[in-house]
Order: sequence, then structure tokens, then C-alpha cells
Amino acid sequence: MNGLGDLSNAFRGWVQLLTGKPDAGRFFRLDYFGLVVAIGWYTAAVLLVVAVQSSAIGLPSVNSFLFGLFAQAVTIGVLGLAIAQSLKFLKADVPLNRLLVPVLYALCFMFVLSIPLTLVSPGAGLIAVLAAGYLIYRAARQLAALPLRLAGALTLLCVIVLVVVPNALYIVFLQIPSPA
Repeated sequence: MNGLGDLSNAFRGWVQLLTGKPDAGRFFRLDYFGLVVAIGWYTAAVLLVVAVQSSAIGLPSVNSFLFGLFAQAVTIGVLGLAIAQSLKFLKADVPLNRLLVPVLYALCFMFVLSIPLTLVSPGAGLIAVLAAGYLIYRAARQLAALPLRLAGALTLLCVIVLVVVPNALYIVFLQIPSPA
């Protein structure tokens, strides 16, 4: 298992996807270990964002940090479930990892892109979410061979999950009284 090699190949795979090359999927390792490595890179991207934001606005509390990691884990779980159920509903003969692994790498790139954008303006981070949406769309079209409308619907569902789940968790956890 070579994490740096997988990250490099994922970047190459995304370049191939964006340029419309038909064999772009070969750059992503789609087995169980490929998923584990993608989740590891996703976690590293989240931690990088936390580190950069901490240097700009101060360290978060331990509870905030742990909640943030929990929220990201739940978001990825819900995203995987949404993709799996969508593929099942559409009767697409596409294994979940064929989309989930590239999407996780796309989200890694989204987090890295969001660093300079959120330092400019918190609202500018929306650009990174829209870019991730476009990458999800390209993966759905090319790797899952979904028609235009279905790829668009899957993309919209994924973007909704990426925006709503962390915010909903934040609202729910605000309702829990502090132990102090």
C-alpha cells in the first residue's frame, strides 16, 4: 500500500477525467485498501484545513475538533450511503467504490482548494463546493456511465449531503446542554 502513489495516481486520474479520456478510471485503486487510503487522504486534508484555520483564527477546543472530525466521518458515511442507494435505485451495475474512491479524492482536492478561498472570504469556500460538485458530475458521467440527467441528479444529491449533513449535525449538537 503506497499512499503517496495512490494520491499521485488519483490526481492523474482526475486530470484524465477532466480531459475526457476514456480510461481515466484505471488510475484509481478501487479495492478495499484503495478506499482506506482515500479515507486516509481525506482525513489528512481535513486536518490540514484545521491546521491552517487554527493558525489564522486560533486553536479550536478539543470538543470542537472532535466534533468536526465526527461530522466529517458522518458526512462521508451518508455520502457513501447516498451514492450506493442511488446506484441501486438506478439499477446501475456499478460498484460503490468505482464512484466513492474518486469522489473522496475530489473532496480532498476541494478541502485544499478551500484553504486560500476561505482565508479570502468565508463565502468564497462555496466555490470549492461547486468545484467538487463538478468533479462528482464528471465521475458519474465517465466512471459510472450515467446519462446526463441522472449524473446531474446524483451530483445534486451529493452536494446536498456535503452541505446539509455537517450543518444539521452542528444544529443538533448546539441543542445539547454543556456539562458545565
